[in-house]
Amino acid sequence: MKDLEFIASQLRKPSGDFAATIAEKMNEGNQPLYDLTFNRLDLNKGDTILEIGFGNGFHFPELLSLEDSLTVYGIDYSEDMVRQAAGRNKKLIKKGQLFLAEGGSDRLPYADHTFDIVFCNMVIYFWDNPEVHLKEIRRVMKSTGKFYTGMRSKETMLQLPFTKFGFKLYSVEEWSSLLKDNGFTIKNTYQKTDPGFEESGKVIRLESICIAAEL
Repeated sequence: MKDLEFIASQLRKPSGDFAATIAEKMNEGNQPLYDLTFNRLDLNKGDTILEIGFGNGFHFPELLSLEDSLTVYGIDYSEDMVRQAAGRNKKLIKKGQLFLAEGGSDRLPYADHTFDIVFCNMVIYFWDNPEVHLKEIRRVMKSTGKFYTGMRSKETMLQLPFTKFGFKLYSVEEWSSLLKDNGFTIKNTYQKTDPGFEESGKVIRLESICIAAEL
């Protein structure tokens, strides 16, 4: 039980000696979700993008490979993740294409109407008051901006025992309703079944979901 609680706490905020290990596990496990999200981003030349909860920054080069004129910002709650991401993305930071910050999305350190696109993957489970985070996201988005939520379905996430500890899981309908209640309009919902993996002697298949919304 304590091991499951520890894993859940590390997924929420990687820190200490285990931070590097949990970050690599997240990179591997979340690759199908990043693939889905990146394939659905409506990118334009010169867009300014914010990723909330970027982990160790493994996916920034992939994002910038989609359109090399992007300016990308990232904010993460974990000091260890910000440090690791800065270390592995030194060239992008030096070129002025990537800017990283430590902090939470309930108090974003950016001016109003800054971003063309805001996205997050596997982050909303840890928002104690999602309305506060969504209000901040709306504030920093341009009027023509888009917000992409990457998540796994509640039904498939319940297969993972650590999600009982500190995770707030959502169905597509529940998260879509919360977005609508907080001033967003749902444009599209994309879903894809991930490759299976073995966990405690059984094969688990998660369902990746990307919900595209605008103001």
